[in-house]
Amino acid sequence: MDALYAQGMARENDPEIKAILAAALEGTLTEEQADRLAATDAELLKLALLAAARRIAELKGELDASARVDPATPSGQRPVYTKPPAPQRKRKPGAKAGHPGRRRAKPKQVDCHREHRLEKCPACGGELHRCHRKRTRTVEDILQDLKAVVTEHTVHRDYCPACRKHVEPVVPDALPKAAVGHRLVGLTAWLHYGLGVTIEQIREILGYHLQTHLSAGGLVAMWQRVARIFQPWYERIAREARGSAVLHADETGWRVNGITYWLWCFANPDLCYYLIDRSRGSPALEKFFVEAFDGVLV
Repeated sequence: MDALYAQGMARENDPEIKAILAAALEGTLTEEQADRLAATDAELLKLALLAAARRIAELKGELDASARVDPATPSGQRPVYTKPPAPQRKRKPGAKAGHPGRRRAKPKQVDCHREHRLEKCPACGGELHRCHRKRTRTVEDILQDLKAVVTEHTVHRDYCPACRKHVEPVVPDALPKAAVGHRLVGLTAWLHYGLGVTIEQIREILGYHLQTHLSAGGLVAMWQRVARIFQPWYERIAREARGSAVLHADETGWRVNGITYWLWCFANPDLCYYLIDRSRGSPALEKFFVEAFDGVLV
């Protein structure tokens, strides 16, 4: 489009011709405008036809690509270029006229206070006469030197004559024999499984922001330990879901090591149970419903 304007304006700087060229590129060219363009310059007409042909070829390619997509493919797994453009907003964004404005709520707790005062005028460098006028401004930010805290726990072992064995207290800040605390395990698990952050990205976040370094294998091993701890709760949620009176079920595509799996969700107002399975049909349902379901399945 820019090349067409550049070449066309080099030959003709008439506003009418400029409008005709824009209409040719946008697909709104009328018969009268086409006659005017043909009578003005054959080279301009050639450029307009070439631009229109190129646009038709692009549209044909997009239609062919969308036609090759399997209709059963979930919307989340379709390439962006095969989807129709999003509908344009019909109304002006934002609240209606006269609606009270909204801004971020002021933090309930202020951790530190700082005062700012000029010694000289920033414009001329002259002396300032002190006034009693002032204002406050609240700024919330993270710590500058944010890093993980390393704690050395000294665990004393004492002998119990009644039990005839040595005993020691449990360190509550980490799992047995773990070198990483509960907060770091919980944060990384939430980033990966809750937000979908990749393992390498989590390692970069920890290394840059928390100044701590964990291997990919170490992260996976931590999450596996947490999974084994929560396995009884996970199975309990499944039992309660199977015994509910009404249960909603749905599935969506879920990539596992580059292969398409399905994330099944079984939910009611009190619980939500997730199941990742290779099947999208009855095999997954048979795996979840180990026996006949007495409730209503939506």
